[in-house]
Amino acid sequence: MIRLIRDGYFLAVSLNHFAVDLLNSQLGILVVFLAPVLGLANSDIGLIVLIYTSVGSLTQPIFGWLADRYSTRWLSGASLIWIALWISIAVSTNIQWSIPLLIVSTLGSAGFHAAGTERATERGSIIMLGRAATAASLFFLFGLSGHAIGPALGGFIIERVGIRGILMLTVLALPVAFNSIYRLFWSPDHQRLDSNATSVTNKENVFEFRRNRWVITVFVIMLLLRTAPGMTSMTFLPKLFQDRGYAPGAYGAITSVYMGATAFGGLAGGMLADRWGRLRLISWSLLLAVLPMYYYPVITGPIIYPLVFLAGGLNGASFSVVVVLAQSLLPSRRAFASGLTLGFMFASGSVGSYLFGLAADIYPLSRVMQTNSVLCLLAALLSFYMHRYQSSNKADNHK
Repeated sequence: MIRLIRDGYFLAVSLNHFAVDLLNSQLGILVVFLAPVLGLANSDIGLIVLIYTSVGSLTQPIFGWLADRYSTRWLSGASLIWIALWISIAVSTNIQWSIPLLIVSTLGSAGFHAAGTERATERGSIIMLGRAATAASLFFLFGLSGHAIGPALGGFIIERVGIRGILMLTVLALPVAFNSIYRLFWSPDHQRLDSNATSVTNKENVFEFRRNRWVITVFVIMLLLRTAPGMTSMTFLPKLFQDRGYAPGAYGAITSVYMGATAFGGLAGGMLADRWGRLRLISWSLLLAVLPMYYYPVITGPIIYPLVFLAGGLNGASFSVVVVLAQSLLPSRRAFASGLTLGFMFASGSVGSYLFGLAADIYPLSRVMQTNSVLCLLAALLSFYMHRYQSSNKADNHK
């Protein structure tokens, strides 16, 4: 893993991921901060997240197809510049235009995640001799770390400087973008990315799932159920604690605990998946997430921090693993597979946020968020079914 971190190519695209998601994570803080001024209800917050995420999600497969077809290595850095530009305009202009401009910025996130995920995963798989889940988890660690630091940093800046203080973050993102463009486009790549040169040793032969459309359907439903708890928690954690009287810096810090746990859980999950098996990791991590997801919305006092940490870490452990599974299904269209999977996860999560927002206008938000424990349980049961199917299929092949 140290060798991978020292690789300039991988590090450039991973730092780009950190900066992209650092800026992306400002949406929740900005929307909650603007809610009293714009008169936004919980359902309005959910709708904004739905539109923002859907725009970025539905366009990811398109960017992935372009990356596969034209090998647009410069897209990662250009995407970060796009996000920084539109967020800068959003916090500098009339407050009534802030939300639409933030939505425009998400096209940069779509472009990066489709192309960047494929570049980093393929590069890491070459350097780490096929340990794709570990490489993907390290790449996503950078992005999730940006998500983790972002709310606390944004809340701190807004509380002390005001909304235009976010310009400090967009300016700092520009050198990262230029470095990414240089490393991925102009700098000579001494270790050519050639998928044919990689000997990938997967614990799961996911191609066997192609023969059973029902199993593919189960995989899609499982993906939806495991994604919704993460997105709804990230969206409504600030609102949950704002309703309890917390200041922006405080509820931003709690959100950062959740996202930080998601980042480290994702790294641990990728490493364990390469050892134990991908489906086994998905099943057990989701099952263990049920109790923390049930209790953290209603518990008060210092114990809230370890519960939020456990909920984020266990739910996030399977994030990179499902992306690697999807890439294996389409080995010649890895960027498209990455964009399609990430797009679906983000879109389904945003739909969940909108539905949670509607429900929270009728029922207490804390009770609505406890529903995430049920979603984690259902996702775990579906992944156990997939693991059982795979085991029985292997047994039949050995007869």
